[in-house]
Amino acid sequence: MVRHGQASFGQTNYDKLSPLGEQQARVAGVALRNQNLGFDMLVAGSMDRQQVTAQRVAEAFENPPALQTRPAFNEYDADALFGAYLPQVLAEDAELAANKQRLFSDRRLFQTAFARTTRLWLAGAPNNLEHFETWLQFRERVRDGLAELHHNAGRDARIALCTSGGPIAVAAGSALGASDHSIMQMNWTVYNASFTEFSSHKTGWRLMGFNNISHLRGRDNPLVTHR
Repeated sequence: MVRHGQASFGQTNYDKLSPLGEQQARVAGVALRNQNLGFDMLVAGSMDRQQVTAQRVAEAFENPPALQTRPAFNEYDADALFGAYLPQVLAEDAELAANKQRLFSDRRLFQTAFARTTRLWLAGAPNNLEHFETWLQFRERVRDGLAELHHNAGRDARIALCTSGGPIAVAAGSALGASDHSIMQMNWTVYNASFTEFSSHKTGWRLMGFNNISHLRGRDNPLVTHR
């Protein structure tokens, strides 16, 4: 699993790779090629940042497989989470409420608000949105997508899956039997354009490596980002 490159934080359209994100995705593709980690299947969610990351990875190979789009690996809808729970978070935190206008441009404030918002999401707190994906629905969507790959891909198929931090954390946490809270904590740690590796076994996926960014280091770390 490859997390997408850096998206456009603070911009009108977040779901677009930043120039740095484009570079990270290309470096990830070259790293896979240089390690002889070719693949038989190339899969991505349907979000733009996931699709473009997959395209940039594929560009490193002479004959990459056709990109397969699987919406099961889309990230959760952060805008919907804020719409559902941000009023409650702001009502409980005077500092965040006083800096409401800066929440989506200041990374520290954003992370604080987002962590508290997702805590309510995991707890299944009620909200007034009509079309809303609960935490359990999101978790099971990703797990169903992983199960479908496990069932339908060839036993020895090499799969490159370009997705987001949430699905990667669900996959890793599920392989480890981690709690929902621990899965969300893992989510916060996933670097852009990082590699998380799994191997197939009889009943599912075994975690072999998590959040590898060795290909992004050694450059005074300009390519290492979380958001």
